[in-house]
Amino acid sequence: MKTLTVRQPWAWAIARGHKNVENRGWSTTHRGPLAIHAALRPDDAGVDALRFVRDTVRAADGRLPARLADDAPYCDGGVLLAVVELVDVCRASLDADAVTCDYNTVCDCGPWAQPGQAHWKLANARVLAEPIPARGHLSLWDCEVSA
Repeated sequence: MKTLTVRQPWAWAIARGHKNVENRGWSTTHRGPLAIHAALRPDDAGVDALRFVRDTVRAADGRLPARLADDAPYCDGGVLLAVVELVDVCRASLDADAVTCDYNTVCDCGPWAQPGQAHWKLANARVLAEPIPARGHLSLWDCEVSA
C-alpha cells in the first residue's frame, strides 16, 4: 500500500478524521488507499502546531481529548497509524497559473489547506487496531498494511 510519512500532531489529526487535507509541495497521481505513518520527529512548529490543531478541530465542532498524548493513535512516532483514502489533489495553490481544482471549482480546500501547496484531499480515516512499527521515508513509499 502507498504510504505517507507525516509529523505529529498532523498524523494524529489525519488518523482521527479531523484533518482532511494534507499539504505537500508536490502532487501525485495516486488515488485510493493511503497508509499514514507518524514520523519519528514531531513538527518543528511544536506548540504552535498543537494550538492550530486544537483550534481548527474545535472550530469544526470536533471533540478533543484533554491531551493528544493520551489519545490513541497519538504516539512518539515511527509507526503506521491509520489508512485513509486519497480522493483528490488540488493543485490550484501549487500552480501559480491555476485557478481551479480537479473538479472545476475555485479552490476552497478549507482551514487545513496552506497557500503554495498541493492539497491532498483525504477521506474515510480508519485507525489501525495496533500501530505497526516502521521506518519512514520521503515521498510516497510502499508498506504492508491490512486495513
